[in-house]
Amino acid sequence: MNKVFRYLPLIFITPLTLASCSGSISSLKNKRNGQRVTDIQYAYLSSENIADTSPYNGNMSVSAPNPIRLSWSGQNIKEYKVNIYSDEDLKNLVVSYKTGNTHYDFYNDELNKTYYWTISSSDGTSKSKASSFVYNPTISQPRNLYIDGVENFRDIGGWGAYSEANGYKNFMKQGMIYRSGRFNEYDDEEEKSVNTITKKGIYELKNHLKIKTEIDLRRSSTNETGGITSSVLGSGVRYVNLPMYFGGQNILTYTGKPSGDSYRYDNPVAIKSFFEILADENNYPINFHCSIGKDRTGCLAYLIEGLMGFSQEIMYRDYMFTNFSNAGMCKLQDDIINRYGATLNNYEGETIANKVYNYLSNVVGISTSNLDAIINILK
Repeated sequence: MNKVFRYLPLIFITPLTLASCSGSISSLKNKRNGQRVTDIQYAYLSSENIADTSPYNGNMSVSAPNPIRLSWSGQNIKEYKVNIYSDEDLKNLVVSYKTGNTHYDFYNDELNKTYYWTISSSDGTSKSKASSFVYNPTISQPRNLYIDGVENFRDIGGWGAYSEANGYKNFMKQGMIYRSGRFNEYDDEEEKSVNTITKKGIYELKNHLKIKTEIDLRRSSTNETGGITSSVLGSGVRYVNLPMYFGGQNILTYTGKPSGDSYRYDNPVAIKSFFEILADENNYPINFHCSIGKDRTGCLAYLIEGLMGFSQEIMYRDYMFTNFSNAGMCKLQDDIINRYGATLNNYEGETIANKVYNYLSNVVGISTSNLDAIINILK
């Protein structure tokens, strides 16, 4: 077990200079209440017992991170625009928000990345110079995200490892592949699809995370998808339905036609199609989900993480982190070790990365050129 480092988050603030303006904007400040992960999450991440997420065992929503509160002083301005940039020259706009308050809670920043922000009046007549902030973690953690109306949302690329010599290093790029629960559901009484994601959540996915492809693992033949044929995120987002079956079976190997379903499932074929989408860099950023983001989503996340050389401990922790959402309980031994781990151990390789690579190549039938492309895109 790697040594756990307790820490205080490092939030750096640059001083504010005011631009000429008709209104008054001053005193830009940013503050995170504690660390980026919540106390509940930190207690689990710092514990050596990977299997124990009690009492938060999939029975409530406590997966969201702490936001960073951006605040300022203003006069004679009815509505403010909050601009977030990824560069000091303010040429690369990440996202913009509008608010009538003199503060804004910003979520979903990348780990170990410096952001620059300005405040202006919505009409552009008043504007501040930039201030900045960065969060440098010193404990391995997910980039768990807050998307209004969606459970269990996080970036697979957030996970990494910390050392005093090298700081925090991610196992794969952030902002490429996101895992989550559903965006919509089927209303049995109304017999139609209804969104669980809100307009605010859609704005965040399209304008901040900039999702280009949504992969839906739910079963269309049973109305699990709500009958949709395009993404509820709207135009510009490609929607792909790759129905997979779980039902307590081994997701990696299941083929068959369940009772009461008109569709014959072939999970290995769906897995092949999934990784072929990942092999095309034009499809990124990608979000994939099933209904609550636990079993089918967890299985594919496990394969991605294994392919990218994640440690076994982090693969287990990412799977178990679902227990901090209202998704039903994940059990480490029953769900992941006895199913996925036992299956992959049948294949050659000294490391989990070798075993996953050989499984995807030799069993699922994904070309080595596609697997190598995925690794090169994500590393």
